[in-house]
Amino acid sequence: MNDINLVTTCISWSVAIILFLIAVPPDTSANPEIEITWQDIVKLVDDHPQIGAGRHEIAAAHAAADAAGAVPNPSVEATAAYGRAIYNSASRVEWGVALSIPLGWIAQRSSRVDAAHARVDVADAQTEALRRGVLKQLRVLFWTLIYSQERVAALGELNDQMATLSTTVRRRVEEGEVRPVEATRVEVEAEKIAGELETARLAMISNRAALAIWFGSDNGEHLVAVADLNQLPVPVTLETARKRAAKHPDLDAARARVNALEADVTVERRARAPSLAVEIFTDHELDRRAYGVGLAFELPLWNWNTGNIQRSQHMLAAQKNKLEFERLELEIRAVEAQSQCQAGVMLATRYSERILPRAEFAARVIERTYQLGEATLLEVIDARRTLLETRGQFLSTLAQAQIDCSRLRAIAGEESQ
Repeated sequence: MNDINLVTTCISWSVAIILFLIAVPPDTSANPEIEITWQDIVKLVDDHPQIGAGRHEIAAAHAAADAAGAVPNPSVEATAAYGRAIYNSASRVEWGVALSIPLGWIAQRSSRVDAAHARVDVADAQTEALRRGVLKQLRVLFWTLIYSQERVAALGELNDQMATLSTTVRRRVEEGEVRPVEATRVEVEAEKIAGELETARLAMISNRAALAIWFGSDNGEHLVAVADLNQLPVPVTLETARKRAAKHPDLDAARARVNALEADVTVERRARAPSLAVEIFTDHELDRRAYGVGLAFELPLWNWNTGNIQRSQHMLAAQKNKLEFERLELEIRAVEAQSQCQAGVMLATRYSERILPRAEFAARVIERTYQLGEATLLEVIDARRTLLETRGQFLSTLAQAQIDCSRLRAIAGEESQ
């Protein structure tokens, strides 16, 4: 009998432990939240594939500059023949060796080196422009995630408030103070907010996954961006934006291309000079040995390199026009970005200081008067809906201001701040 009781007790404890393990939620400490700030992203931007490609292009340009300054190798010519005299039977092996040293490269070497170094500057400027573009792209993803997180938090708070309102309405229905249909109305509105909350959560998960890909993490579900969306940047003045646009790396790259093409024109002009080569030779023949020095040069009889000179001159003129167009376009972009940044900051400030506080105050007053029986449920729902839309517009305005000012930062070279 005691054995049976012992077995029964063990089974009871086993079932209790199993039920406890099922009821207790899983421990999520194994996957803690990964907080990431903007400075964390800036530190890792150099690992971006586009920046890596730019570094390789810079290395290739340096190698091309080394190749442009290299001295061409001399050439050796060797001949061998079996010779027999015409008037006697004498015969022997005849041979000759000639060493040719080219000299024509000397006239073009300096200009070729200048062109190659200018293309190094092009690669440097292009890589810096790529870096600014990557930072702008990542900042847009970053602030989009911040906006998603803030929207989820705001909708969650409003969802809790709607739950409180639903409790109040049900209590008044039970006490016979209002009609039962009002409970249905508030439940419909609560379902709408719950649906918007779930949609916002899905958008936040998607934004986290997108940023996690660039961040190099496969745990995007637990990635949390940390920043103060309400801390609006101070836009630079229009004059400052235009001045900084004049120093943009895209313009530096365009100027370097002009320098490279100017050197190319010099190369083609100097290519008109005949190509020279000095030859040192020795010939061992049947009846003599000869040693000597020769001079070989190109005879510019049919071609004076006119076509290549004209081509390089037109390419230079075209690049100068592109440089001017790039300058004008960047200045226009700076003006537009400064205007959008300033307008976004002003609108967000207006929402923060004037619009949102009034919507919150109106919602609180109407809900309080409803609790006192002096307002209808429709008025409360309308005030709540107005508050929801106002908060959503406020958060959207904040995020858009941050993104617009990021474009201005990218042009001004402040995107890493």
